[in-house]
Amino acid sequence: MPKQVDHEERRREIAAAVVRLVTTRGIEAASLRTVASEAGVSMGAVQHYFTTKDEMLRFALAYGNTLLGERATRLMAEQKPASPRETFRLFFTLLIPLDEDSRAGARLWAGLISRGCVDEPTQQLAAAAYAGLTDFVVRQLSDVLPGSDAGPAARHLVSVIDGLRWPVLFGAYTDQQAMDVLDAQLDLIF
Repeated sequence: MPKQVDHEERRREIAAAVVRLVTTRGIEAASLRTVASEAGVSMGAVQHYFTTKDEMLRFALAYGNTLLGERATRLMAEQKPASPRETFRLFFTLLIPLDEDSRAGARLWAGLISRGCVDEPTQQLAAAAYAGLTDFVVRQLSDVLPGSDAGPAARHLVSVIDGLRWPVLFGAYTDQQAMDVLDAQLDLIF
């Protein structure tokens, strides 16, 4: 009897291999051949699910965004922040590379987002990710600050976090310096 293959699970396994390669060796390492080897599948299997390297990389970026969402949901449930400010602080610390998971996420984003400068579908995916994050923050701020225009505060907060990501990842800012900037921004809002 032929083995049943869960195609979505196989795509996620391949995406996880891409994420491991990009976050440990850089985007150049994510060739179809090295991804197949990392995922423990044939190159033909990778090509069955992804017809181009660009398609595979875009799927890996979307997969990384899904992992971030799952991590945020899990942390919020575990830590149960006591106030809206604490909720925002916890959520945004996930986007600053303060631990290995968030450093891996930042390296993935850095490696793949550069493709958005030359690859239209990746650019659209990145723009949608920024818009989705900003919309989420607008909704959350609107709930805790009724009657205010949350749009400018949300865009500012998202920009501050994105601006912190790279200096922390590259060691130009310490974790504490980044948290001080985040806390100062949250103090302005709350």
